[in-house]
Amino acid sequence: MELLNISFAILLVKLCISVLPIVGGCYLLFATDEAKREMRTFVCRSLFNINNAIPMRDFNHLLRWVGGLVVFFGLLAGWFLVLLPFFK
Repeated sequence: MELLNISFAILLVKLCISVLPIVGGCYLLFATDEAKREMRTFVCRSLFNINNAIPMRDFNHLLRWVGGLVVFFGLLAGWFLVLLPFFK
Protein backbone atom coordinates (compact mmCIF):
# COMPACT_ATOMS: atom_id res chain seq x y z
CA MET A 1 0.00 0.00 0.00
CA GLU A 2 1.36 3.40 -0.96
CA LEU A 3 1.75 6.06 1.68
CA LEU A 4 0.55 8.86 -0.57
CA ASN A 5 -1.92 8.12 -3.34
CA ILE A 6 -1.87 10.54 -6.32
CA SER A 7 -5.62 11.15 -6.05
CA PHE A 8 -5.19 12.08 -2.38
CA ALA A 9 -2.45 14.56 -3.30
CA ILE A 10 -4.73 16.10 -5.94
CA LEU A 11 -7.52 16.35 -3.36
CA LEU A 12 -5.17 18.18 -0.98
CA VAL A 13 -4.25 20.67 -3.72
CA LYS A 14 -7.94 21.25 -4.50
CA LEU A 15 -8.69 21.81 -0.82
CA CYS A 16 -5.83 24.29 -0.56
CA ILE A 17 -7.10 26.17 -3.60
CA SER A 18 -10.55 26.42 -2.06
CA VAL A 19 -9.73 26.99 1.64
CA LEU A 20 -6.80 29.41 1.51
CA PRO A 21 -8.71 32.19 -0.31
CA ILE A 22 -11.50 31.91 2.25
CA VAL A 23 -9.02 32.28 5.10
CA GLY A 24 -7.32 35.23 3.42
CA GLY A 25 -10.62 36.93 2.66
CA CYS A 26 -11.82 36.47 6.24
CA TYR A 27 -8.57 38.02 7.43
CA LEU A 28 -9.17 41.04 5.20
CA LEU A 29 -12.76 41.34 6.40
CA PHE A 30 -12.13 40.89 10.13
CA ALA A 31 -8.64 42.35 10.63
CA THR A 32 -8.09 44.78 13.48
CA ASP A 33 -7.80 48.49 12.85
CA GLU A 34 -4.07 48.39 13.60
CA ALA A 35 -3.50 45.63 11.02
CA LYS A 36 -5.52 47.58 8.45
CA ARG A 37 -3.43 50.69 9.11
CA GLU A 38 -0.23 48.70 8.64
CA MET A 39 -1.55 47.27 5.36
CA ARG A 40 -2.52 50.75 4.17
CA THR A 41 0.91 52.13 5.09
CA PHE A 42 2.64 49.28 3.25
CA VAL A 43 0.48 49.73 0.13
CA CYS A 44 0.89 53.51 0.12
CA ARG A 45 4.66 53.30 0.57
CA SER A 46 4.96 50.68 -2.15
CA LEU A 47 2.84 52.52 -4.70
CA PHE A 48 3.25 56.21 -3.93
CA ASN A 49 6.24 56.56 -1.51
CA ILE A 50 3.90 58.42 0.86
CA ASN A 51 2.52 56.96 4.09
CA ASN A 52 -1.05 58.29 3.88
CA ALA A 53 -1.91 58.63 0.20
CA ILE A 54 -5.16 56.63 0.49
CA PRO A 55 -7.77 57.74 3.05
CA MET A 56 -8.56 55.11 5.68
CA ARG A 57 -12.28 55.12 4.88
CA ASP A 58 -11.64 54.32 1.22
CA PHE A 59 -9.05 51.68 2.11
CA ASN A 60 -11.52 49.96 4.47
CA HIS A 61 -14.13 49.97 1.72
CA LEU A 62 -11.60 48.45 -0.71
CA LEU A 63 -10.63 45.77 1.84
CA ARG A 64 -14.29 44.82 2.32
CA TRP A 65 -14.79 44.43 -1.43
CA VAL A 66 -11.58 42.51 -2.00
CA GLY A 67 -12.18 40.30 1.03
CA GLY A 68 -15.73 39.54 -0.09
CA LEU A 69 -14.62 38.72 -3.63
CA VAL A 70 -11.84 36.46 -2.39
CA VAL A 71 -14.23 34.60 -0.07
CA PHE A 72 -16.68 34.24 -2.95
CA PHE A 73 -13.89 32.89 -5.19
CA GLY A 74 -12.93 30.37 -2.51
CA LEU A 75 -16.52 29.21 -2.15
CA LEU A 76 -16.90 28.83 -5.91
CA ALA A 77 -13.59 26.98 -6.15
CA GLY A 78 -14.66 24.68 -3.33
CA TRP A 79 -17.95 23.97 -5.04
CA PHE A 80 -16.50 23.25 -8.48
CA LEU A 81 -13.29 21.50 -7.44
CA VAL A 82 -14.36 19.50 -4.38
CA LEU A 83 -18.12 19.18 -4.04
CA LEU A 84 -19.42 19.02 -7.61
CA PRO A 85 -17.91 15.57 -8.39
CA PHE A 86 -20.00 14.11 -5.55
CA PHE A 87 -23.23 15.24 -7.23
CA LYS A 88 -22.54 13.72 -10.66
